[in-house]
Amino acid sequence: MAKIGNFVADPKVGAYCQIKLDDGKILLNHDRGSLDSGTLSITEVKWMGLGSGETLFTCALESPEGQAVRALLTRDAAPGTPAATPLGAFVEILKECRTMDDVRARCTAILRDARAGAGGGDR
Repeated sequence: MAKIGNFVADPKVGAYCQIKLDDGKILLNHDRGSLDSGTLSITEVKWMGLGSGETLFTCALESPEGQAVRALLTRDAAPGTPAATPLGAFVEILKECRTMDDVRARCTAILRDARAGAGGGDR
C-alpha cells in the first residue's frame, strides 16, 4: 500500500503531495491554487528526489477533459474536505496503488471514464 506524504500548499506555486510506492515515488502536483484551473500532474520522482522522471498523468483543469476528470474524481466528496479538491481526490484514488504500473492503470481508467461520462467516448 502507498505511503502518503504531507499535503504542501504554496500560494505562489500551487499544492503538491508525494506518495511512496513499493517501486518508487510519485509527486502529485496542482500548479495553481484555484480548484477550477491550472494543471494537475503526476510525475515519477527519481533517486533521492533529484529531478523528475516520467510524467504519468497530466491534465489541464480548464479543458473539457479536465472538467470531466475533476467532476468524476470529486463527485462523492464532502464539500470542504481535501477529497473535494483535484489534488486530494487523486490522492484518494491512488492511495491503494502499490506500483507505478498500478498508477498508470488507474490514470488510464480515470481518463477513459471521464471521457465516457462527458459523452466523448474512447478516443
